[in-house]
Amino acid sequence: MIRIWTRIACTRDHLLLALICLATALGAAGAQEAPRAQPEPPVAAPAPAAQQSPPGPFGTVGQFIDESLQGLGQRLKGAREQVDEVTGRAGNAAKDAAGSINLRRPSVVAGRERCLPARNGAPDCATATTVMCKASGFETGSSIDMQTEQRCPAATPSGPASPPIDESQCWLESYVIRALCR
Repeated sequence: MIRIWTRIACTRDHLLLALICLATALGAAGAQEAPRAQPEPPVAAPAPAAQQSPPGPFGTVGQFIDESLQGLGQRLKGAREQVDEVTGRAGNAAKDAAGSINLRRPSVVAGRERCLPARNGAPDCATATTVMCKASGFETGSSIDMQTEQRCPAATPSGPASPPIDESQCWLESYVIRALCR
């Protein structure tokens, strides 16, 4: 443990010595600079000048950081303007695309549309659903509720002794009662 503290103390001392040497060297370089002649004051009122940084190494580093932050701010502003422009164009394109598409919400439509028999004899309720939806202003849909009825030929009333109806002559009819239309 003592060995670690000794290394930290030595490193700290070396770092401090290096900083003192750097400050002295930069201070001596700044002191050798020739004095500049004072320019004549302008006749018009001058615009407020930017704050001058103190001479020396810390002033130079501060000025460098200030200039870097100003440049970064300008680049961020330019990037933000570009992003705003791109998102604005994308939003306008989406509005144009949505305007050309009918975006009606799906709706439940009630009615009674007969399912006609298909070639194989089964009821074709998909066509009946489409007909029901188109009648309500939609393009297509799917059936939600159906009804099936048994239909028989009409019996002739020949009195109380009429023969019973033959069930082999009856058939089934299907209807779409409700559909979810899009």
